Amino acid sequence: TGKGAEQGILIKSAQALQKLKEVDTVIFDKTGTITKGNPEVTDIITYHKFNQKDVLQAAAIAEKRSEHPLGEAIIKKAKEQQLTIPDPTTFKSIVGHGLEATNGKQKIILGNRKLLHDHKIPINASQTDLERLEQEGKTVILIAINSTLAGIIAIQDTIQENSASAIKTLEQMGKEVYLITGDNEQTANAIAKQAGIKNVFAQVLPQDKAAKVKELQSQGKIVAMVGDGINDAPALAQADVGIAIGSGTDIAIESADVVLIKQNLEDVVTAIKLSSYTMKKIKQNLFWAFAYNVAGIPLAAGILYPFTGTLLNPAIAGAAMAFSSVSVVSNSLLMKRWRKR
Repeated sequence: TGKGAEQGILIKSAQALQKLKEVDTVIFDKTGTITKGNPEVTDIITYHKFNQKDVLQAAAIAEKRSEHPLGEAIIKKAKEQQLTIPDPTTFKSIVGHGLEATNGKQKIILGNRKLLHDHKIPINASQTDLERLEQEGKTVILIAINSTLAGIIAIQDTIQENSASAIKTLEQMGKEVYLITGDNEQTANAIAKQAGIKNVFAQVLPQDKAAKVKELQSQGKIVAMVGDGINDAPALAQADVGIAIGSGTDIAIESADVVLIKQNLEDVVTAIKLSSYTMKKIKQNLFWAFAYNVAGIPLAAGILYPFTGTLLNPAIAGAAMAFSSVSVVSNSLLMKRWRKR
């Protein structure tokens, strides 16, 4: 655990350190884990006589009470354009789907296709734009004002520089890698392709992430979950090993068994390798301790007496016992030379 701390990896328990070696499946959350968690608005497309200012302002008002990274990107864009963002009159979050808010007499619905379908708001006008933007790996938010589709806002979050290399290394180590996200399949697959991930769980509601972990565990897999947000906490707790990004929320860090201080996914690889190295050292120590005692106990019991007429001197026996402890401790201290590759 000391070596892990030197590398910016906090391992909370011996059980977690041991279990890491056994992990054969790693699930990564998308936003803030695979991606940098600093999304930016890239496109604003309007419909039905609404202009970009109307759409952006309405979206910013609805998102003002939200703490979601996508909402922060929208508010940042509105402030860049010096738009007024009053507090919404009412606000309601529909987990995994979007928001409903009012601004005076203006009713704003902001979210995914399902949310607008549930409110019986036609979105046919946006279909071509939606598909194009999602194929580019962007998260697309639909905005309706007073039951009319007003526009869409596309937001993109770039992947971490080391995501692809970390995932490639995990696959070379024989680990199965999954991406889990609330985004639809087109956006999720585009991000997964950039990161080099073949398996994708898309359109997963926050409360269902833990169920996906459980599903893999029911297949006999040893699962590590890597995430950073409030909605990742149940999945982190459900996983055999929960790994939280240090820049994430307090509840995610509290729920995890391992915390990565740096936002570097290569530290997931390092943690697994450190676990393997530690277990290797433990087995070496057990072997030498058992081998030493298997040879030493018969000598101490006088196995040589019938042949030589001598018994082992207690002083020699004491020195030999001390040497046994020194050899095990010395072998363990060699771990100080371990370095991340």
